[in-house]
Amino acid sequence: MSLHLSISGARGIVGEDINPCFLNDLLLAFHRFIPSGDVLLGGDTRSSGEPISHIIEGILRMLGRNIIFAGKLPTPTICLATKHFNCAGGIVVTASHNPARWNGIKLVGSDGLFLPHKFWQDFSDNKFDEPDFVPYDKIGGKQLNYDCARTHIEKVMSLPFVDPLAIRSANLRIAYDGVGGAGPAVMIQLFQILGVEYSAIGIGMDGNFIHSPEPIPENLDMLSDLVVHYGADIGFANDPDADRLAIVDENGKPIGEEFTLALAAYRMLSYEPSDVVVNLSTSTLIDFIAEKFGGKVHRTSVGEYWVTKKILELGAAIGGEGNGGVIVPDVHPARDSITAVSLICSLLAESGKKVSQIVAEFPKKYMVKDKIPFSGNFSKISDAILNDFSPDEKILTDGIWFRTDGGFVHIRPSNTEPVLRIIVEDSDEKIARNLVDRAKSIIDKHIR
Repeated sequence: MSLHLSISGARGIVGEDINPCFLNDLLLAFHRFIPSGDVLLGGDTRSSGEPISHIIEGILRMLGRNIIFAGKLPTPTICLATKHFNCAGGIVVTASHNPARWNGIKLVGSDGLFLPHKFWQDFSDNKFDEPDFVPYDKIGGKQLNYDCARTHIEKVMSLPFVDPLAIRSANLRIAYDGVGGAGPAVMIQLFQILGVEYSAIGIGMDGNFIHSPEPIPENLDMLSDLVVHYGADIGFANDPDADRLAIVDENGKPIGEEFTLALAAYRMLSYEPSDVVVNLSTSTLIDFIAEKFGGKVHRTSVGEYWVTKKILELGAAIGGEGNGGVIVPDVHPARDSITAVSLICSLLAESGKKVSQIVAEFPKKYMVKDKIPFSGNFSKISDAILNDFSPDEKILTDGIWFRTDGGFVHIRPSNTEPVLRIIVEDSDEKIARNLVDRAKSIIDKHIR
């Protein structure tokens, strides 16, 4: 079984885990959880998305729900539109950065936010045998909505720290990799409104991913080549549902997804000082920027839901995750590559600097990630790690996280597979790798 259930939704291999029986159970739970009203439906471009969407539409209409079909759109656009159009809930058919044989469902409440942990816990514990299907004369209707992309862009353009005039005057040239996903549905319109010149690949929105779809450096060779040959000032890459953004500098060098949030925060905090909220696995590059502008960094458990929850609780102006996810609640409290692109273009335009020059202002950091097969009692391992390292500053809300002289160590049980994840950051790559090896050695002794 490949099925993964988490606060971010459900995903699995189509035909095995993602099938009509599973969808029926999940949609019935969703229907009973949200208030009465319409449901907004859209998703990324996978070939399985259309039949899955038809199943979702049929089940919900048979439950008496009206469906507003938005088509192929980024996840953040559907989240924003769910709230904007006063829907009872939203559904995104996507498996994010997983390969094409995967698909999944992200479920959104009337507030445009992902459903809470309690929904998924209750769903895992219960199965529903008797659906609440309605008689023929109570079946829900369907309508189309073509305004979601425009609504999203208008919200971004209303931000005081996004300056389309300055961006247009800077004559920026952008290379873009949409990978074949849903990002181009909004991103191309955004480029036109910002007045930038652009050259793009992977914008067919046909679900034929032009490379492995996760926007990490090893998958960005095509974008790097495009940046160099087009003479672009910057390259942007999305994952298939466009909630994540990766960057390639003007020399064609991927700068790492950890820099996406750091650069967006650089622009934002220079205009509006604020605290920043990130998850525990996010680089301390964000600490550098927050301190530069007098802010503080707050760290949460891994997962967009937890970051968003803390952002809203604190009233922070920006937050996100180090995987290329930027959250600006003034647009909508969800990871949003459209907002991230606009902020970073504003940073380039206002500063007059190259991407590589801005990156050079940051301290050098190296992040090393590893994992160990594990399915047992984590508390024994946690105690052993803490006893060995004896950290001064630690957080225990999601595994164990503690600060080191050059960065941090984060060790946590995965939410999606039976492994322990080890993330270490340091200003020295050799030290980072040694810290990973040291942690693995301690863990190995207590797994046997």
